[in-house]
Amino acid sequence: MADLRELQNLVSNIRQQRGFTMDPLKILVLLTEEVGEVARELKRTWSPNYDPFSKKDLEDELADVLVCLLALANQFEIDLEKVLLSKLVDKDSHREWKSASLTH
Repeated sequence: MADLRELQNLVSNIRQQRGFTMDPLKILVLLTEEVGEVARELKRTWSPNYDPFSKKDLEDELADVLVCLLALANQFEIDLEKVLLSKLVDKDSHREWKSASLTH
């Protein structure tokens, strides 16, 4: 299983090989589009006006979101694994989470 750094490098290599855009603003547009496609798939879980929900389609769209997010981080040389752990484990561990008390 690949760690986040390995996935970030893999995405960088594949995107370069395929000649995909490296412009951060264009990557953001692509990310936004993919998030919209996730929303479309989730809408299928409750709206009778669309084809039935497909977990496989949702998986594909979530993968596309992750690829765009990793690509955007790559353009600014951001190590997402490092910053995710720093934010989630270190910085946010000292915050009081009111939502946590509501679930207990």
